[in-house]
Amino acid sequence: MTHLFHLLLRFVLSAGSVLIVAAVLPGFRVKRFGDAFVFSIVVAVFNVLAWKVFAILSIPFAVLTAGIGYFVVNGLVFLAAQKVVKGVEVSGCLIAAIAAVAVGLVNTALNVVLR
Repeated sequence: MTHLFHLLLRFVLSAGSVLIVAAVLPGFRVKRFGDAFVFSIVVAVFNVLAWKVFAILSIPFAVLTAGIGYFVVNGLVFLAAQKVVKGVEVSGCLIAAIAAVAVGLVNTALNVVLR
């Protein structure tokens, strides 16, 4: 039960990160906290698919592009997730890549502060 609580807490923090980034990044909009929460879950699932299941494609792509492919893959994950979650809008791949990095940074900061 504790593991489930920690997982839910991580998604709540991630949803908070999504809302913070959406508040400051033009082209990235989130309507409600519930949308941000579901978006966080969908992004987590898509990240597992992108980096674990499709590792044979995504990791060499990231390496061959000197790391820029990492941002592209994460941007594509955000673009795909916004297609699933109707309350989230991302205006393009560049904004999606920036949002993915920003959400990761805010998420890390929140985790450090709350430990």
